[in-house]
Amino acid sequence: MVKREVYYFEDFGKHNTEQTIEAAKKVALSLDLKYVVVASASGVTGVKTAEAFKGTGVKVVVVTEYAGMAEFREENRRKLKELDAEVITSTHSFLTPAESMSKLYSGYCSENTIIKSVLRRFSQGVKVAAEIMMMATDVGAIPPGEDVVSIAGTGSGADTAIVVKSCHSDDFFHKEKGIEFREIIAMPRKKKFW
Repeated sequence: MVKREVYYFEDFGKHNTEQTIEAAKKVALSLDLKYVVVASASGVTGVKTAEAFKGTGVKVVVVTEYAGMAEFREENRRKLKELDAEVITSTHSFLTPAESMSKLYSGYCSENTIIKSVLRRFSQGVKVAAEIMMMATDVGAIPPGEDVVSIAGTGSGADTAIVVKSCHSDDFFHKEKGIEFREIIAMPRKKKFW
């Protein structure tokens, strides 16, 4: 049996970033994990995470928005390189050509929309944390089948951290190789839905 502290924030948002990263670090080190994946549109949360994990031996993978979606700051890219963090840019795992149908036809709902909506019921960060883990696995930044810490948030900053078994996006539902949510480290109690 494992007994561990879980952080439940009263509200979502970037004001939870430092506590989320510290809680994630504590769990990653206690489980002797090799990887932490963090969502970062501008690089700010990525830099904070890389600084927190500096010298621990844990590889930090910073996952940005897909090209043209957000402006990743060049100064943050340089800082992350100095901190030995890997920065990847990839298409969102739950974003497929089928998703564009909903822009054309009201009422259209793909399987990915259902998956995203269910994960958002836990928090926007849980959806993003699952997604960035698959993005990092799909591009080879982390291997499949590893327990990793994944950090994300609602809008900006971080308010969610989970331990999740890594998998490729096309193995999401696979019985052996698929995603497994191992632990919630931090999560907001109030949710925001888009």
